[in-house]
Amino acid sequence: MNRSYNLTADKNKKIIWRITALWAFSEAALGGILHALKIPFTGLLIGGSATIFISLIAYFSESRNEIIKATLKVMLVKFVASPYSPLNAYFAVMLQSILGYILFWKGFNKISPVILGVVSLLLSSVQKIFILTLIFGVTLWESINIFFDFVIKKVFNLSGNSLGIEMSYILIGAYILLHIAGGFLAGIFAIKIPGKIKKQSTNKLKNSAFNIAVTNELIGKKKKRKKWWLRPSSILLFVFSILLLVLSFNYEELGSGLAKKIVIMWIRSFLIIVVWFYFISPILIKIVRNYLAKKQKSHSEEIDSIINIFPNVRAVIKVSWNECSDKKGLGKIFKLIELVLINFILLDIQ
Repeated sequence: MNRSYNLTADKNKKIIWRITALWAFSEAALGGILHALKIPFTGLLIGGSATIFISLIAYFSESRNEIIKATLKVMLVKFVASPYSPLNAYFAVMLQSILGYILFWKGFNKISPVILGVVSLLLSSVQKIFILTLIFGVTLWESINIFFDFVIKKVFNLSGNSLGIEMSYILIGAYILLHIAGGFLAGIFAIKIPGKIKKQSTNKLKNSAFNIAVTNELIGKKKKRKKWWLRPSSILLFVFSILLLVLSFNYEELGSGLAKKIVIMWIRSFLIIVVWFYFISPILIKIVRNYLAKKQKSHSEEIDSIINIFPNVRAVIKVSWNECSDKKGLGKIFKLIELVLINFILLDIQ
């Protein structure tokens, strides 16, 4: 059933193209912008955004095959614009689109977006925890338990054996629940956004004003990208390990073998990363890139047109961010996503 408010086939096709362009931008370049705006949990936001994009494609299309077609274009843009993306990034995009293809088998409905968001972000969180455990081993979680046990004892002046608080399980559970909640909110948002697009489409005066603001932003100066190695998670893990090493040499209650375990953990992680990045990953990435390179030839013009519109997307994000300056916290983030989606889809900025 077509729920796209009786729009023409050409209009629907153009809207799907713009949603695909936004999705491609999200996968290839949005992370840097979110870091620049100092918005936390960028991975969670990008995964939630993908839920919205897939749901909107299902809403405005007559066939769920459009989801797979859009996914291929997104992966091609990611391949061209961000050639050093890790293999798991392609896997995550493909897995989410397959889930969408399955869930929207009868077209858009008010349940599938929520299921898509919850399941895809749940799998994403479990995947990240699995990768951390694979690289650093159980020593990472044991170290967290020991460290928090030590801190609690010092803060409350306690003595004796371990308090038995498995802080690593609490952190893992909170991380997974955060992603489930994020997926649920993304699904609810995806259900509501088509109605907001319809409502805004009639506000020509506001659309015109926004179009002028975007044009002015495009004329302005470019911003520098944030360096990839300044990731908070990497810095935090490194500082935590160094702190625990130092403490292990000064406090016997941390265990005489803790320092040795931490050193072994880092050696293990180093060896696994080397094997992965220099032996296994190059082979797998070569296979993926060869496939995408073949597909790129037949989609070259469309891929170029999507990449060429990236500056427009950045301008829309900047103007939208300024428009929701009165909002705080999650409300500001959802308002930003809403404004970017609505205005980029509706405005003639190409």
